[in-house]
Parts: sequence; C-alpha cells; structure tokens
Amino acid sequence: MNVAATLQRSEVLDRVLRDYRSVADSLPGSPSAHSARERAAGQLADIGWPSARDEYWRYANLRAFERSAYRPAAVSSAQSAATLSALQREGALPPPLAGFERLVYVDGVFVTGARSVAHADRADGSDWDWPAELRLGLLCDMFASDAARLYVHGTAAIEVLFLTSSAAAGAAVYPRLQVQLAAGSRLQLIERHLGAPEAATLVACNVTIDLGREANLSHYRLQQCGRHVAFTDTLWARVSEQAQYHVRGMSFGAGTARTSARVQLAGRGASVDWQAIAAGRAEQVHDTELRVEHGAPDTRTDETFRGIADERSRLAFSGRIQISAAAPGSQAQQSLKGLIEGTGAEIDLRPQLEINTHEVRAAHGASTGRLDDNLLFYLLSRGLDRQHARGLLKWAFLGDVLRTIDLPGLRAEAERLAAGQLPDVPVLAVLP
Repeated sequence: MNVAATLQRSEVLDRVLRDYRSVADSLPGSPSAHSARERAAGQLADIGWPSARDEYWRYANLRAFERSAYRPAAVSSAQSAATLSALQREGALPPPLAGFERLVYVDGVFVTGARSVAHADRADGSDWDWPAELRLGLLCDMFASDAARLYVHGTAAIEVLFLTSSAAAGAAVYPRLQVQLAAGSRLQLIERHLGAPEAATLVACNVTIDLGREANLSHYRLQQCGRHVAFTDTLWARVSEQAQYHVRGMSFGAGTARTSARVQLAGRGASVDWQAIAAGRAEQVHDTELRVEHGAPDTRTDETFRGIADERSRLAFSGRIQISAAAPGSQAQQSLKGLIEGTGAEIDLRPQLEINTHEVRAAHGASTGRLDDNLLFYLLSRGLDRQHARGLLKWAFLGDVLRTIDLPGLRAEAERLAAGQLPDVPVLAVLP
C-alpha cells in the first residue's frame, strides 16, 4: 500500500468536508434539503475519495480534482443575471435552436427560462444514493444551490445551458439536472456546458434520468468548457419497460473531463443507444466510465465511441455491459475506436461484456491506432494535398457519431467544435 497516496486522499476528503461544513448553513433549501445534503456528506465520508488503484478511476486525472477548491462560487442571482445580459449583448452565447425552450444557469444559479424551476430541496433524495463508482455525484448533492428539474408529460423540446463565468474562477460550480418522463412521453433534451474562467475552476455536475413505460428521451450532451476547468459529470439513468434512451455525447473542452455513467435497463424491451465522441489536444484528459445493466428480458444496448487524441492529450473510454440471468433475449453491441495523432498522445479503450445467461446476442470490439497509410496514399495519389487528405480521413472517422446527431443546428455546432480541436480539419469546415 502506498501510505503517502492514502494520506493524500484522506487529506482531500477532509478538505472537501471542511469546505462543506463552512458553507452548509448558508446553502438554500428546506429542512429536508439540508438533511439530504448531510446524507450525501456522510455517504462520501464512508465511501472515501477515489483512488487510481480502483479500476473505475484508473484513467481519470484525479490530481486535477484533488487540487480544486470545493466551496461554491459566491455569486448572487443579480450578478448571474448581469453576466448573462452582458454575454447576450456580446453575442457570446450559442443561438437558440428553433422549437426548443431554453433554461439558463450561470455559475449553478437559475437565471432565465420559460419553465419554472425549483430549488435544490428534493424529498426523493434517498432514491439516488450514488454508488462508489459514481461518488463524485455526491459533491453536487452536498453543494448545489439550484436544480433543473424537468417533469415531462407529453412531448417537449428543452435546452439547458449551464454557463461557468469568470466570477467563478478559483471556486466551484455545481450544475444539477433531474429529468423524469411520464409513460409514453417524448423529450428532446440538449444539455450544454460552457464557459472559460481564467483560473482553475471545478465544475461538478450530476444528472438523474427516470424514464417511464414507453417513454423516449433523446439526450444531447455537449461539453465545451475552457481549459482551466476540471469538469466531472455523473449520470444515473433508469429505463422502464419499452422505454428508449438515446445519448449523443460530445466532449471537446476542459483541461480535465470525467464522465461517470450508469444506465439501468429495468423493464422488458428497454434500450439505450449511447453514441459519443471526444477530441483532445495539448494536455487535455477526457475519461468516460460507462456501465449498462441489463436487468430485464429483451433489453438492448448499442454503444459507439470515437476519439481522436492530438499532441499530448489522453482519452479513455471504459464500456462495461452487464447482462443478468434475468435478462434473456438481450442484445448488446459495442464499437470503441481511437485515433492517435500526437507523438505524446494516448488512448485507452476497454470494452467489457459480463453475460450471465445463454440467450443473448452480443458483440464488442475496440481498436486504437494511427491514420491508415494506405488510405492516405490513395487520397494523395488522387491529387489531394496532405492536409486535406488527413482532414478527410479524420472527418470520416468522427462521422460515425456526428451523422447520428439528427438536429442540424446542433450537428453543425459539434462539427465546428470538433474541427477546432483538430489542426488538419478546419479546412473542411465549409464542406456539407
């Protein structure tokens, strides 16, 4: 055992709990909300701070989170509103998509939107007791001031924009998103994180998803924070009978980004379709740990990841699919691919299938490498210069996921952000 590392993790946990105690009485909410915060703090104290020796955290850049300040940014609602107004005047926010209601949170505080949003006191807090692999979700339960709480009965299209401003620099921001769909309901949801504070800032988000029978959620997740941000998001989804959960994950920003996700396919015929891309450059670290649990018959998982690591960046994606004995007739498909572009870059891919019944159809695969020299030579022989040829090959690689984004405006935004991460690709940004 590394005693020094153990002591360091203990010191980090002590600092988290001290920061919490220093602000606990000033955090908003009802008595039940404060009780939920206390339970979260106690649970984190019991579980402990994560360690790189734990396989769930092996590829995470834990040092970035351990160096963070945990006290929430001391920003008032008036300051947040003024920040939003200034950004709107400057045209610094992405344009709203037609047909979508937009909710805006600045530094974790609700500012504007057509839909009423309550504060962070939630009577059902015990229903989401984050397990050890999702433990950073407890930070948000301890510190968050507001929550975007969406209950959909029918059909809706909503964008939630979480903005981290320069006023939060050196502190922490805790976005929280809670989504519940009634039986048969449909929701298109855009969850966007952006902002570029000028000093090290922690953004710790948690998301809970509860889909009723035959509900359908298309969830577009776009992370485009600045390089000084250490970003962690924790997601837990429960998918009921015949419900469908479609995820399009796009990770381009932050100096360090960690996604910890757990999807429970809890009813017969439930399905998840998880398509994700990441593009890293400089010394960015993007890490995803996704676990899908098949707990009922005839459930289905389709999982795709495409990542490009340039310069000295590091990407990791661990996809764990567990099919229980109670889930005969299940199907699972995994395709994880990484493209290494930088001499100091690294990509780690871990597809995992755990099958406890014979009546399944499952396949998985992972590959990591560099651009195909034969394809590059072919394009060069057809008269393309090297930059265009390399750009086309990278674009085709990311296209496996980009083309599944069925909102044209958002797909164009994702393509622009991906192009900005890859030196050879911007010349192709004008192509259809």
